[in-house]
Amino acid sequence: MSYRTLDFLAPSLHPNTLLSLSVPEPSATAPREPVVKSLPIKYGEHQALGVGKRIIADTDGSVVVADDAYRISRLRLPENSVPEVITQHSVTPKAKSTWTGLASSAAGPLAALSTGHLTLFSNSPLTTRLPGPLLTLSALPTWSSFAVAGKEVDISLWDAGRVFSAAPADDGKRKKDALQHGEIWRGKNVPNNHLSLRQPIYHLCSTFLGPDTTHIATGTKSGCVRRYDTRQRKPVSDWKVAREGGVGAITAGTAEHELFFADHSALLASLDLRTGRVLYNVPALTSTAHTLLPLPSPTPAFSPLLGLASVSSDATLRVHQTLAPPTEAGRGNGSWTATGKKGTAVGMVGGVGGGAVFVAFGEGRDEVPDKATGAVGEDDEDEGEGDVWEVMDEVADEGSEDEDGVDSDDGEADEGESASEDDAPAPAPKRRRR
Repeated sequence: MSYRTLDFLAPSLHPNTLLSLSVPEPSATAPREPVVKSLPIKYGEHQALGVGKRIIADTDGSVVVADDAYRISRLRLPENSVPEVITQHSVTPKAKSTWTGLASSAAGPLAALSTGHLTLFSNSPLTTRLPGPLLTLSALPTWSSFAVAGKEVDISLWDAGRVFSAAPADDGKRKKDALQHGEIWRGKNVPNNHLSLRQPIYHLCSTFLGPDTTHIATGTKSGCVRRYDTRQRKPVSDWKVAREGGVGAITAGTAEHELFFADHSALLASLDLRTGRVLYNVPALTSTAHTLLPLPSPTPAFSPLLGLASVSSDATLRVHQTLAPPTEAGRGNGSWTATGKKGTAVGMVGGVGGGAVFVAFGEGRDEVPDKATGAVGEDDEDEGEGDVWEVMDEVADEGSEDEDGVDSDDGEADEGESASEDDAPAPAPKRRRR
């Protein structure tokens, strides 16, 4: 029997290895386990990859991996074969640098380090340095613009075609808040708090809301989700949503007005972008999600709807049941429907490294035991047991016939030998018919 699957590709916890993950669609009658395949990477004349820290799918069908050896590698994925390194670029980091972003743009894959080092990974890799420390990088595959933000670095929009070109000579008359070379737009901090104190700028994650670069959302260390409209500088919304710690992961859902976020207290929830209200959260999570992947819906759609995958600090990929926001704003906390639990994890796979990418919808098939291959079924076992009992009955019948056929001569001989019976060993008990 065939069934549909959600296929993912993720870095392994071991160097130079990817994992191919196939998570089956939910089934109440025939629960199935995910299928995991370990894929060694063929690197040829290039360097072997370390442990993958970031992974993205590029527009040409390849995947790009950033590893712990500060190498960026583009991998080709041949059918029925192992991944193969096509191109590779090494980055020279400063001390204590970490990967803070890897995103696909129309100009090519972009990779950012926490120190502000930015790389455009193409046939001829280009590098530049932005204000740091950077903690998040976001881009859209159909746009050459990208967004960055970090600690005391407010969210800003940059043009990839200009930022890597030579900057014009600085005459020293640039204003303090003037945009830098290649910078298109820069957000502004929220107003002072009720004590008239400046609130710190500390963005941990970001995402674009929709197919254009007009709307951006960020998650902050103070536990807020901020929404920006690039037609103005100040945030249009600032919602306190985290239970504990900052909002460390954020992504726009496939449904309208839908946003998923995760904080540092193992909270993973859905947010209504119209009201800022938490619609529902994923129950019984014991780890913090650091990667969120919105999932498209197949035709026909899964039942229940599977709209989100997450990778958490326990190195586990989970596929979650989701529910689209209500058609009317303001009906939060799941009260708009009575359709079971929302956000429940319906499939999980362990041993996953930094991040994952959704590949496609696949197809699996249940394995049925075949008698021709030597598999033993219940009927065969019953027949085997019947043969054993028949043999035992025949042996018992033969013993009974020998006992009935004893003559008188044997009896006289037995009397003559009665004197020596006490010294002879006791005869073995006869087998009785069962």
